Amino acid sequence: MRTSPRTLPLVQAHRQRGFRFEVLRYGPADGFVPEPVDLRVLATPRDAIRVLRVQLRSSHVLGLTPHEAGRALHFSEQGGWVSALGALHRGEACGFTLMLRKGRHIEWHVRPLLYLSLDAPPPPGRPHDPMQGHLPYAPSAPAPLP
Repeated sequence: MRTSPRTLPLVQAHRQRGFRFEVLRYGPADGFVPEPVDLRVLATPRDAIRVLRVQLRSSHVLGLTPHEAGRALHFSEQGGWVSALGALHRGEACGFTLMLRKGRHIEWHVRPLLYLSLDAPPPPGRPHDPMQGHLPYAPSAPAPLP
């Protein structure tokens, strides 16, 4: 008995802009292998800078020297972040580096990017939820009233 191939629902791809937020910690100069600490894709430049500022404010737990702790606080509290926000709005990357003890350092990078988000249609029998950000896949007739 032969059956027809099962048709899969269409998936829609949406091109979106975002900002790749990445934090890497490097060991001493002899190893110099990056250790990922944080990786996110954020929607707006302001979101990316907000996360960077919060992490810099709490970076004192990383064992910073007083000089490096002062640099982190100056960037996050005294307006050093404004030029980074401007760079992201211009489509440029920005970042910040702090030296840790024993030859280690940590780097924050934020880069604009284009990416595809794939949206699958809602499962059969479930209505489209406009709050989920999915677009309708085909024109549909209005549902009959009960």
